[in-house]
Amino acid sequence: MENIKIIIYSFIQGITEFLPVSSSAHLYIIQDVFKWNDNMLVLALGAHLGTLLAVLFHNRKLFFSLKKNPTLILAAIASTPVIIIGGIIGFLDLNLYSSNLFIIALACILGGILLYVSDNNKKANRREVIKIKESIIIGLFQILALIPGMSRSGCIITAMRFLGINRLASINFSLLTGIPVLLAASSFGFYKVLIDNSINITKLFLVISIAFATAIVSIKFLLEWVKKFSFKVFCIYRVLLGILILIYIS
Repeated sequence: MENIKIIIYSFIQGITEFLPVSSSAHLYIIQDVFKWNDNMLVLALGAHLGTLLAVLFHNRKLFFSLKKNPTLILAAIASTPVIIIGGIIGFLDLNLYSSNLFIIALACILGGILLYVSDNNKKANRREVIKIKESIIIGLFQILALIPGMSRSGCIITAMRFLGINRLASINFSLLTGIPVLLAASSFGFYKVLIDNSINITKLFLVISIAFATAIVSIKFLLEWVKKFSFKVFCIYRVLLGILILIYIS
């Protein structure tokens, strides 16, 4: 049973982390359905590390042209607000409603609607370059991702589409902003595992491996998808997921 839990958790995290559908919403509903209430720290740490390694691997060539590519700096700027606020919430244990399925359901629906509206914005495909001021706006919008169900990548993409950035550039920037955020989440997760003294190297390695492999597939799928299609299917999926969660808890 423990191995099945590891596979399901890692697979879901890897597949949904970079899609605009909220990985946390899926993980919380799965945990509630199967009543997984224990030994989740190592799973969370491994899942974050696996997806972090996946996005680092995908963007490996960019790190050799840092001076020529200011996008990495802009991604770091955009990630700062959510890391600071998220860090405060985490260390002070203020995430009182993090697993509230009603809030998650509403966030899924609201996030799906906002993504749809932004994706159909008339100026949404005009350019692919963002400015420093816009990276700050994107970063502030990303704070909404601290609400489970809103989706970190969904918030980034939504903000960028409202600003007039095309789909492919929005996805690529969302992937880059994931690096500092996942690094911060992994660091905090490692701290919690050490405090809890619950580390299991074998389990951790398995989770990292599965999350890494599925995240790589998910990234490639998403990049190919936006070359041909809009985000409409993800918007519909999010609204339906939110409705299903509301039915489940009713």
